[in-house]
Amino acid sequence: MIRRHGFTLIELLIVVTIIAILAGAAVPYVQDYVEQARVGRAKADLDEIKRAIMLYEVQYGPYTGGTIASLVGPFLTRNIPDPWGNAYTVSDSKSTVFSSGPDGVNGDTAKDADNISVEFRPRMAVTRVTFNDADGDGFVSSGDSFYLKTCRPVSTPAVTATGLKFKNNGVEITPIGSPEFVGNIIKFPISGAISTTYSINKSTLEIGADNTIKDLNETSARTDVLKVLLD
Repeated sequence: MIRRHGFTLIELLIVVTIIAILAGAAVPYVQDYVEQARVGRAKADLDEIKRAIMLYEVQYGPYTGGTIASLVGPFLTRNIPDPWGNAYTVSDSKSTVFSSGPDGVNGDTAKDADNISVEFRPRMAVTRVTFNDADGDGFVSSGDSFYLKTCRPVSTPAVTATGLKFKNNGVEITPIGSPEFVGNIIKFPISGAISTTYSINKSTLEIGADNTIKDLNETSARTDVLKVLLD
């Protein structure tokens, strides 16, 4: 007669212990995989929301809603929450839409590192430059000024004349005074006696890579060369 032997209690405990150790070692990897999948989904959502906002702005102008609720219907199929159950936030001033990430916290710099965001407008740019001949004498002289119009609000404390070259018929104009701000207009006054004849259609603003014009998201204006128009 053949006797059948089962597992002893000690053997079962050993097997259970080994399984528990293996499971415990695998949990962090599984959690990391799940979190990466959530981040990937958030990025896909943000791309979809970005396209929706861009379509909205083509038809109606700047989107100023703080959430995506106003996009639902003609531009989004539904009000999508982020993978952690929180609402996506739209920042008009920073031209970004973002998720506050796994911690669900926004506004605390120390906790914003996990935010996931995407820009929905083109890079910060100067769109128009005009010269104001205040005394109407036809010369670039003290009291006159240059006006720069940007595509969105600027971070005013950071703006200086660094990285900018105002040239009149190829000759750089200096000195340029401290800037003044009105909305998305930057005024650079001429603060010294220069007395050079203003050349219509031959004056330019050269914006270098080291320029200090930044938007509220601290993104520098793109490099460019623009013709200065007579105001």
